[in-house]
Amino acid sequence: MTLKARIRAIDRFIKGCREDGIYDDLNACCVMAGWSNLAGALTPLVGAAPTNSNITVYDRGVGAVFNGTSSTLDLNRAVSSDDKDDCHAAMYHSALGADARGVYFSHTADTTTGALSLRPLSDTAPPTLQGRFRSNEIKSLTATGGAGFTGGSRASAAVATYRWNDDSEDIESASASGTLGNYRLGRYYTTYSAGVVGFYSAGSATDLALLDARVSTLMADLRAIEETGFDRDAIAYIRAVEAADGAYLETAVKIAINNLVSGLKAESLWESMASTCLLCGPRTLAGALVPLRGDAPTSYGFVEGDYDRQGLTGDYTSYLDTGYAYNQNQDNEHMSLYRSAAGATTQNWMGGGNYGDNNGTFTRLSHYSGYVRPASQGNLTHYAEATVPSGFAGVSRSGSAVTVRYNGSDKSQTSSSKSVSGLTSNIAVFAVNYDDIGVVGYSNQKASFYSAGTSVDLAKLDSHVSAYVTAIGAAL
Repeated sequence: MTLKARIRAIDRFIKGCREDGIYDDLNACCVMAGWSNLAGALTPLVGAAPTNSNITVYDRGVGAVFNGTSSTLDLNRAVSSDDKDDCHAAMYHSALGADARGVYFSHTADTTTGALSLRPLSDTAPPTLQGRFRSNEIKSLTATGGAGFTGGSRASAAVATYRWNDDSEDIESASASGTLGNYRLGRYYTTYSAGVVGFYSAGSATDLALLDARVSTLMADLRAIEETGFDRDAIAYIRAVEAADGAYLETAVKIAINNLVSGLKAESLWESMASTCLLCGPRTLAGALVPLRGDAPTSYGFVEGDYDRQGLTGDYTSYLDTGYAYNQNQDNEHMSLYRSAAGATTQNWMGGGNYGDNNGTFTRLSHYSGYVRPASQGNLTHYAEATVPSGFAGVSRSGSAVTVRYNGSDKSQTSSSKSVSGLTSNIAVFAVNYDDIGVVGYSNQKASFYSAGTSVDLAKLDSHVSAYVTAIGAAL
């Protein structure tokens, strides 16, 4: 069924390009998303098959993954096959890559005379598309950045058109001839890209806006096919993360997200997850701070380098304000955290409330002086633990019944202390936020997930969250 859907999507693309009068401009072209393997992805739609150098990673939802150090595609079409005043080159990058730059489109010869180069530079402010399009002059187009269509086209000796993510501009630059060799993706002189590409084309001059519309629709169709049967809340979250990342998520990551959301709903846990963030899986810190449920947390002190796709690491000064009030659900609450790296032995992991010289009403997950203190509401027990446990930890309260979970087991207690009204502090992660003394007890843990809300079955939540973190590790 999915194969037929992919074929229909590509058929619509071809017919649409023919209707627009641009299909004959595509003299070398590959649709590199949607296939079962890299061999399929490198089968050309038009022209010769490209020569692959060191591309080994492929994801059918987003395309071929360049490694940033040695991988390229030689399109096996000479740049001189297209007249210097009648030519185009275009690509669709699903992700700009770890170096924050796009998939380079250039030529194989080391010359600047009549050079061909398209380089999305998302690490500039504002982001720009920089290049030479069969010219000796470097030109730039300010655009919106992120994943999407990039192209250059020249239909005259005096002007070239550049397009990046819905922005087009005709820029005066005199054309020039050069011995450029073949078209190439992934390398700009000695610099390599770590981006992901789902489509490329080269050939005669074309209408880039029309080509952009057709290619972007095709890529959206192919991604949607991979998401057939996904939960709608999972899809909404995926779209929000991709917008924040400026890139598209891999198929395996999207499947892990959908499995988590579907599993939480199947176990009747979803409605209890009032404030939830997946701190692993997204490509960027901005993506990781998109909430799965509830309001986005406010980050204090974290920078991009503190995040990798396995989690967010503290430094004893940074923390997250969840935006979720500690006493929002009196005597009916839970907090949970998945720590992929435990950090030091003395720290607060997550919490809020009122300290009151350690006799107030608060809930926290923490480790101090050889004890795990998953909850402290009046008279709750502190559990002895010689080392700081990583993995899932949580506390859930329904009335006077309190369950604490860490190291894969539940511990039940009864608390005679009730929560109090009138507290205003929000629950913090990587520290504890108290009404009376503020944010204290910072940690250097690496967190991959947190949640807060009403009471839950912690064992079930542990199972789903741990499976998600494991799936992300396997996907990446």
